[in-house]
Amino acid sequence: MNVNLFCISLNARGLRNINKRKSIFLFCKGEKANIILLQETHSQQEDEKFWINQWGDKILFDHGSTKSAGVAILLCNSPWKLVASKSSSNGHWLICVLNSDDQHCIVANIYGFNNPNQNKLLLTELSNNITNLKLTYPSASIIVGGDFNMVYDEHLDRYPSRCQHSSHNSTLSNFCGNHSLVDPWRLANPNFKQYSWFKPNNNLKSRIDFWLISASVTSHVSDCCMSAAPLSDHSVIKLKFAPPGGGLRNKGYWKFNSALLTSQEYCDGIKSLITEVMADNTIGSYVSKWEFLKFKFREFSIHFAKSFHKNNKLAELNLIKEINTYCNKASPNESDKQKLLTLQGKLDEMYLKKAEGAYIRSRAKWIEDGEKSTAYFCQLERRRQERNSIKTLLIQNQICTDPTLITKELTSFYSKLYSAAFSETDSNFFFDHIKKFIPNIDDDFAELCDADITMLELDNAVKNLAVNKSPGCDGLTSNFYRHFWDLLKNPFILMLNEATDTLYFPPTMKQGLITLIPKPGKDSKIIDNLRPITLLNTDYKIVTLAYANRLKSKLNSIISDSQSGFMKGRSIHNNIRLVMDLLDYSHLIDDDGFILFLDFYKAFDSIEHPFIFQCLKQLGFRNKFCATIESLYDNATSSISLPNGTSPRFDIKRGVKQGCPISPFLFIIATEMLSIFIKNSDIAPLNVMGLPVIISQLADDTTIFMKHLTETPKIIEVIKVFSQASGLSLNLKKCELMPIHQSDLTEAYNIPIRSTVKYLGIHISKDPTERENLNIWKTIAECQTKLNSWLLRDISLLGRVFLTKMESISRCIYPAYSLTIPNRAIKKINQINFDYIWRKKMHYIKRAEMTKEYKDGGLQAIDFEIMDGTLKINWLKSFFNNKSFWYHIPREIFKKFGGIDLLLKCDFNIKKLPIKLSQFHQQVLLYWKLLYNHNFTPHNTPIWNNRYITIKNKSLYKKDWMDKGIWSLIHLTDNEGRVMTHENFCHKYNITVDQNSFASIIRAIPIPTLNLIQEIVSNSHSVSPALPHLVAGNFDFKSVKTPNKTIRKMLDDISHPSLPFRNSIKQIFPIDNIYSLRSKYLKFPITPKAKEIHYRVLNDVYPSGEFLRQRCGFETNKCVFCDDIETSVHLFFQCIYSEALWTDIHDWLYTKMRIEPLSENDVIYGAILDNTEWDFLVNNIIIVAKFYIHKCRYGKVKPRFYAFHNECLSFSKALKFMKSKHAMKLLNLFEKYDLKTKP
Repeated sequence: MNVNLFCISLNARGLRNINKRKSIFLFCKGEKANIILLQETHSQQEDEKFWINQWGDKILFDHGSTKSAGVAILLCNSPWKLVASKSSSNGHWLICVLNSDDQHCIVANIYGFNNPNQNKLLLTELSNNITNLKLTYPSASIIVGGDFNMVYDEHLDRYPSRCQHSSHNSTLSNFCGNHSLVDPWRLANPNFKQYSWFKPNNNLKSRIDFWLISASVTSHVSDCCMSAAPLSDHSVIKLKFAPPGGGLRNKGYWKFNSALLTSQEYCDGIKSLITEVMADNTIGSYVSKWEFLKFKFREFSIHFAKSFHKNNKLAELNLIKEINTYCNKASPNESDKQKLLTLQGKLDEMYLKKAEGAYIRSRAKWIEDGEKSTAYFCQLERRRQERNSIKTLLIQNQICTDPTLITKELTSFYSKLYSAAFSETDSNFFFDHIKKFIPNIDDDFAELCDADITMLELDNAVKNLAVNKSPGCDGLTSNFYRHFWDLLKNPFILMLNEATDTLYFPPTMKQGLITLIPKPGKDSKIIDNLRPITLLNTDYKIVTLAYANRLKSKLNSIISDSQSGFMKGRSIHNNIRLVMDLLDYSHLIDDDGFILFLDFYKAFDSIEHPFIFQCLKQLGFRNKFCATIESLYDNATSSISLPNGTSPRFDIKRGVKQGCPISPFLFIIATEMLSIFIKNSDIAPLNVMGLPVIISQLADDTTIFMKHLTETPKIIEVIKVFSQASGLSLNLKKCELMPIHQSDLTEAYNIPIRSTVKYLGIHISKDPTERENLNIWKTIAECQTKLNSWLLRDISLLGRVFLTKMESISRCIYPAYSLTIPNRAIKKINQINFDYIWRKKMHYIKRAEMTKEYKDGGLQAIDFEIMDGTLKINWLKSFFNNKSFWYHIPREIFKKFGGIDLLLKCDFNIKKLPIKLSQFHQQVLLYWKLLYNHNFTPHNTPIWNNRYITIKNKSLYKKDWMDKGIWSLIHLTDNEGRVMTHENFCHKYNITVDQNSFASIIRAIPIPTLNLIQEIVSNSHSVSPALPHLVAGNFDFKSVKTPNKTIRKMLDDISHPSLPFRNSIKQIFPIDNIYSLRSKYLKFPITPKAKEIHYRVLNDVYPSGEFLRQRCGFETNKCVFCDDIETSVHLFFQCIYSEALWTDIHDWLYTKMRIEPLSENDVIYGAILDNTEWDFLVNNIIIVAKFYIHKCRYGKVKPRFYAFHNECLSFSKALKFMKSKHAMKLLNLFEKYDLKTKP
């Protein structure tokens, strides 16, 4: 047992009551146990989903009835993973197998019978199952706990005792003997009497709740005890394990608790601290004052939080201590018994109040954030990352689990990794070769970077800090800085100005904390498979963010086009498309051509600091900026966050910190030197249709394009020179070669030659089928799995639409940027998404309608065909407006059609173009054809690339004709509209054209078209043809500012032109009111489920009885309240019970505000009131009432006003914990009109 493990067990005596269940859950979480065994849960299968949601982690169930039995195993931040489970199916035992770091543990939860014979059968059954599991997991430890309903020793474990001397239960003795189990509590307390169950009058008590564990792990038990618990007549029993050697305890590092910001007393204390420290003249410098301030912030925060927690917990601890004292009295009198009942009642009440408060807060959180793009929602299903999960490590090819040795090995590895190995000689040698090629920044850029940081820049940096992120080792979060910035900004800028003048920054500012994140799909026991991420102190982030903003503003002037990483306006997809274009058009590449994919070993961690500083100076950055950057890196230190605390601190002498705002820009400045070196070396580049191409980069991901394979040794030598100067070393084992043409070679120069390479997350392959399978169908399968995992969650319709975007669309977008997505794949993605939205049941609304905006009656779902089209049109826009080398291949290809500008204006057919385009470019043009409406006019429609003007079924383009301005049929006719003779044509345009070629082109023009031209010319004195503008709707294609949303809407309107009006709303309201009614409720502070019900009713897709009869053939269509035919209008308004509810609601509101009785339209669609306050309040109440009616329908309970008013009271309590302005507004209106008071 090499991990810390804390188990508790409690007989809950029924958890069907929601408040009691929440109370017990809060109690269990407060114990901070990893594994919780509960007995007498009284659970049913239909409860599982809701209880798991309420608990927030894994729960295993074995159900009994609603009034007896039932056991459950709950996991909470457990270091153990579930492997297998078995249960009794009658609610009396449940076993699970858990695994952690190759250790297995069998955990069994038992709830015994009151009958000895039944208990004997129970333990026999449990024993047989444990035996079977031991065959599969022979080294597994065993932990059995729960309410056995029998005692091990009738003398010691019962009061009053049934015998004078120790008398062991034979059933339990045999069970323990069969599996070598022992009672750890009794081992620690051989003759002590303590009891886990008490009769309310305390006349009877016994220790029927206990643990049995494998004898082999008893030495790992650090604590085994029992204590009072709320809402039960059983004590909670506890069992703690620690690894050998006592288990180094992970104290972690202090992190500021943002909850303190809600305390005015705390905020006042921080304000006083700032005033006091800044006025203290004994502290000599502003840097020292800042360091002392941070120390005082930490000290005060820890003390305040402890006091706050202690005061809240002290009453509970005293209560439990007093209960335990009375429980363990050997001969309690009547006064003791009464006192015990009173104390237990107080503990029960305390947890019931906690549960009510937690329920209200969680409801508020769910209403406000539950189904939006927030971490709260995303983390519902996302696995928790294993925090500091480095519990085993491969050291000298041996698996090590000793925390001390692991800490020593990791410290040694990373301190060596970050130790300098810089050679000034090698660096100077490198720069001597390239200095004449290095660009220089202009004076404006140099002055910008050299100037003092302004307060405005700091304000912007703080404003852009991400909140709720892990802080650095000083523990002060971005939340803290943002909250107190108005108070901190002056001390901060005084410190910063002094630091940049003296080149001495606060030591703690430069301290980091390294967290090790296992690389996906790699063995985390190997050090090289751990990615170090440095958690930086927030003050350091603010400073470097201000400098980073300056640096990136003009970095494109010195970073060449071949680098895409971290540069605004440049895209990773350019790198991918360049490689794909080379393969797709390899038949147009004359060189042998090979692509070399380089891999640098831990590039970000090994770049030498002096090399970076030398790069800055070579580029022309001035002394103050260079010195400031050097000072920020000088004397930087870090430690490693580990399960047993943190490692010793060590110096960081090289590498840039992943997580530092300025690091990416410093890194690409350094790698730009490699690009300059290679571009100006004697390596023969690949000739790509007349353009020499040699390198592309995305940060350190470097790709070399070679004319011949024989260039490989030269490249390795060139990179070796760069490596010796910079510290970046080539990892030849991970480098790969790919031929542009067919090659039978499998290796060259000890580098493998591949036909498929994974490059920037995309599988590059010459085989289209393999490319499609690896990149698209594999991704689709992941989307399916992810969405299936959400099916059990009770998410609203609106939430499910969002989930398709988060879990499916977002995954498919990345390959769609760079690859062709076949139609069958698009259909499959849509099928998966829309089936999930409707829970794999009947689709109540057509896909074409669901993609519309809310105001148009849609749900803003995404049709992936439209999304794919948007991405491809965006690529086309970038190609059209970008002249960089990334687009050289398509530019040369499209030149054969007169260039992309002309081709887009032509009425082309892709299949008839004279050159076969790649599948990607074909798909791009198909989406353009969908977007662009080509209005045919005989004289303005180009004859080139025209689908109707073909020779041998291929459209035409003549560059020499186009150069003379010949592109329209008008250009081929005389003043009377007749086709010119060959001689006249050549003479008019001073062009030499073969007579047969001219004749074939004229013959290719359809006769009806020539007749139209003749008619136009003969009826007009002057016809001046003009090429059409590239405008689609309001979308000017040449504009680079058109947002994706606009393009997507245009494509959607073209593909799905009709707007949904599923009921008579169009006849009742003007269009502006319709738009308002369909969208304004989305901002209301009400639950997602209530919004869903309103949406369904509003759009006439509520599953009423009559709706289901008509759509699904259901036999019953009777109202559950009154037995009439149940339409949605009947259910929510016309039913006598619903009508009575609306009358009562109106009477209630009428005493507060003089509104008209609520009409059918008000209830079904929403009210439209002149008074904006009343409109907001009444519409919120209408939706809450409709949701209440919906719940009554499914609960088969007739709606009553007083029950509804209680719903409103509960809702208003939740509003207090919301932060949105709409929630505050509604709460104020509730209070203004005194709606909490019962009428």
